[in-house]
Amino acid sequence: MNVLVTGGTGFIGSHLVKELSQKARVIVIVRDVIPSKWLNHALFFNVQVRGEILDVNLLRRTLVEYSIDQVIHCAAQAIVSTALKEPFGTFQTNIQGTVCLLEACRQADTENIYVQSTDKIYGERMGAKETDPLVSTGIYETSKAAEDLVAQAYMNTYGMKITIGRPCNVYGYDEASRIVSNTVRACLKNEAPIIFEGEQTVREYIYVEDLVSAITFLMGEHGTFNIGTDDILTQEQVVREICAPFSLTPRMVKREKPLKEIQRQTINWDKLKALGWKPAYTFENGIKETVHKFMEYG
Repeated sequence: MNVLVTGGTGFIGSHLVKELSQKARVIVIVRDVIPSKWLNHALFFNVQVRGEILDVNLLRRTLVEYSIDQVIHCAAQAIVSTALKEPFGTFQTNIQGTVCLLEACRQADTENIYVQSTDKIYGERMGAKETDPLVSTGIYETSKAAEDLVAQAYMNTYGMKITIGRPCNVYGYDEASRIVSNTVRACLKNEAPIIFEGEQTVREYIYVEDLVSAITFLMGEHGTFNIGTDDILTQEQVVREICAPFSLTPRMVKREKPLKEIQRQTINWDKLKALGWKPAYTFENGIKETVHKFMEYG
């Protein structure tokens, strides 16, 4: 089987490529790579095609030349703080990039496509279901809602076999700056990690290996699916859970510029659960695995 993965050098994409490489021929669209021990390991056994997600001709040629059977679309500008600084690039990558990929798939008659959406498209909502309306809040959230709608449009208009996954907050070995990775890095340096004072954001968390499992599980299905777990925590609970084995006390810090973001959000994943999928990791076990990987890969 030949699988095309976009965003293969990113957080979720690199974990996905590493797993898929054990059972399929993986072709990765690569714009640029910052060398690291992790990426060298994750991307070792696959074909890398240099180019942009916005290059529809390159995408179409890749689909045809490599006889692609499945497409997994993870390419995105996925950092909320970056989206606030660079809205144009965020909209261009997340929306137009998805249009380019789906149009290339339509022209090449490629089906079995997975599009990575997010729970952020539901806005401020607890227990959001797949049938709930999508909302426009911040830059990142709006770009992903538009991406999700584009995928739905191609699915409904052209009858393309598309799966849209809407995962909750993903954590794991991550070279970007996010709450879990930042806290683990601080603990491994024996530095007290930060809890932002007065911020009690509530999120649902899934370990990256469980998300990879759910994506591969869903490749035989089509439609829209929330991907979640039963791990619902505040940002303070997340930091304290990570700190506990290190015997470190977090520092309470007031954020200089408050980040405009969703405060309380969880999803209902009964639809996926009914198909027989369930996560293999608890939050505690997922954090242990994350710490081990940071110790291994730096």
